[in-house]
Amino acid sequence: MTEESFCPVTAAVRIVGRKWTLLIIYHLLKSPRRFCELQELLGGVNPTTLSQRLKMLEKEGLLRRHERLTVPPWVQYELTEKGKALEPVIKSIAEWGQTWLTETSSHCDDMEA
Repeated sequence: MTEESFCPVTAAVRIVGRKWTLLIIYHLLKSPRRFCELQELLGGVNPTTLSQRLKMLEKEGLLRRHERLTVPPWVQYELTEKGKALEPVIKSIAEWGQTWLTETSSHCDDMEA
């Protein structure tokens, strides 16, 4: 891809536009989470899909995986600075949704504006 053909919107959507990705980041903005916590918070996410999204976010440098070799294994995910930089984007989406979408849409915890 040449510099002339680079589109930052296309590049960003390639990462955050995938199903569940923004919601994963949204929940990790509040605090580091374990896999089972994320799965519960996301509701209908398939474990395979969640695992794929977490691996992709780690590869892209948006989150860090912490693992302890215990029995049972202990793994926790937290955002990197690159991932935390998406907070204003997610807040803007939340504000847009609050302004333009009905209350019968989806509900999530309020984000401080």
